[in-house]
Amino acid sequence: MIRALRATDDGIATVLGLALAASLMAAGLVLAAVVSLAVGHQRASVAADLAALAGAARGCDIAERVARAHGAVSFTCRVEGPDAVVTVVLPAPAMLDRLAAWSGREAPVLAVSARAGRQS
Repeated sequence: MIRALRATDDGIATVLGLALAASLMAAGLVLAAVVSLAVGHQRASVAADLAALAGAARGCDIAERVARAHGAVSFTCRVEGPDAVVTVVLPAPAMLDRLAAWSGREAPVLAVSARAGRQS
């Protein structure tokens, strides 16, 4: 005799639990990437500010040394009167670099400009 199949919900909690866990992990990964980007941008901003201050006080040679000490991979500096305008480019944080490599894209860079001048 063939038994009739029962329509039950056996195992649905496991499937829903796994779906919830996967969703939470994805949300955590996105949040970590956003935080990593914000921290990287802050580092680039600090490097640009300090390099601009050094450039205004002592010239572009010192400004470049300051920017390189903060991890800049590219640097531009120009002096406009008493002001120094500096642009630094820092590589993206390691997490974003790995995500870019995983997705087949180029690693992002963080570029920030700053201006500083001498007080009269």
